[in-house]
Amino acid sequence: MPHSHGAPRGVEQRPAAASGVADRFDQALALIPPLSSSGSGSLGPFTAGYSANATFSGGDADLIPPGTIRITDFRVDWSILLSFQFNLSDILPDFCIPRVCIHIPCVGTVCTPKICIDWPTITIPVSFADFVQATADFGLAVTQVGGVWKVDAVIQGLPNLKFGAATAAMLAAIGLAATPILLAIPFIGPFLALAVNGILALIGLAGVTGLLGPILTPFVSGLKIPVFSQPATFAVLPPAGPFDPAVTIHLDAVSAGVSGTDEDELLVSVDVSP
Repeated sequence: MPHSHGAPRGVEQRPAAASGVADRFDQALALIPPLSSSGSGSLGPFTAGYSANATFSGGDADLIPPGTIRITDFRVDWSILLSFQFNLSDILPDFCIPRVCIHIPCVGTVCTPKICIDWPTITIPVSFADFVQATADFGLAVTQVGGVWKVDAVIQGLPNLKFGAATAAMLAAIGLAATPILLAIPFIGPFLALAVNGILALIGLAGVTGLLGPILTPFVSGLKIPVFSQPATFAVLPPAGPFDPAVTIHLDAVSAGVSGTDEDELLVSVDVSP
């Protein structure tokens, strides 16, 4: 690492072109452990609890002066376990057995009790996996934490998620999981299976993305990718002997940006002192 000779302060710059930034992002994304979350969402008239996981891989980089890194089509591979609740009362009308009343001499009118069917709520687990792609702008954030200078690329705003074609098959997967469970219900099972699959067909891809969007967007919106990390004080030359101490450098300040020259470059600049 270069350092100043005789001057109290120097400046170091580390340039990286767009191709190098893309490679760095690929490596950094690969080091991010799988992220997970849980909660609940809705798909048409149905509710579902979920647990989801996501991993990342890089795309192409475009450097935009003075401080933006645009990553196009970086990929989020996701898997989700859904626990759908089918409230049959939302599908079937209330049903009560009519009361029958008869007149008994010397007793009076006697009626059968009112009996109503309380439709149950059925829970159906469904697992599914696919990927989304997103194009996002990252800004550069410089911090010093615990004596270490860090430069991170931090996502700006909420990118638009482009779902893979296989995502549309989620409705079919839900129908396949629900059908045998519904068919097992005595008397009304076939009707319920037809009703649920009919409702799923009407929901369509827009309903699926409406469920998945709020689940997957937080994974991306909080993304932070490390670009540079260096202790504020470190040795550049080891001790040459017991009376010749190590040569150390102190980073007084760190800045980062995109330089708009003939070829845009990502620059990390540091002010150093012996």
